Amino acid sequence: MGSRWISLGVSCGIISVWLIGYGLPSDESMVVFLFLVAVIQTLAAYRIGKYIDQLRQMAYHDSLTGVLVNRRFLDKLVAEVELAKSNHQSVTLLFIDLDNFKIFNDSFGHMEGDRLLCQFARILQASVRKQDIVGRWGGEEFVVLLTQTDTRRALGIGERIQNQVRNALSGVTVSIGVASYPHHAATAEELAKKADMLMYEAKKRKDCMMVASNEMINIGKANTRPLS
Repeated sequence: MGSRWISLGVSCGIISVWLIGYGLPSDESMVVFLFLVAVIQTLAAYRIGKYIDQLRQMAYHDSLTGVLVNRRFLDKLVAEVELAKSNHQSVTLLFIDLDNFKIFNDSFGHMEGDRLLCQFARILQASVRKQDIVGRWGGEEFVVLLTQTDTRRALGIGERIQNQVRNALSGVTVSIGVASYPHHAATAEELAKKADMLMYEAKKRKDCMMVASNEMINIGKANTRPLS
């Protein structure tokens, strides 16, 4: 529930308590005055709540791409890992880097680079479910948290992201690191470190997806490689 509705509810509650305690005045002009005061108070509470929601949106979301910022994503990651632990489920984390983004920036300029980042963020959001979480880790690095998802299913999503980037972003590819809780990490911090390390290994090959596993998981792509 947004802050605007909470503020509105509190305002209405205060008015209701006042009316129950003191009742309506007998003077008609006073009734009109109190009605106007109540309307102004309610509108003010709604506007204040809306402003708080806007501040929260700005604090939690990247100003360029609209996805979650690093710190907020980490909070979500910790919460989802704890939830998965309680429910004996899996969650999978993708660390994703745009290959050769610096070269693209130098060739086409920073404004085009920003447009590319926004387009890539939209691709990520369109590639996952509503309950999954997309964030910007920093620069051209993005993260995707796939709730209730094991490694094999996550690889299929990673492959879909790679294909969409190849088709939509001409000349641009992505490198992805994939790690799952509880199979590859016991905590949210370990999961983030593992997926991050795998992404950097994938970047050495470009357009590659590295998996935290000793076993090859074949999803039909020669560029998907396991890493212990």
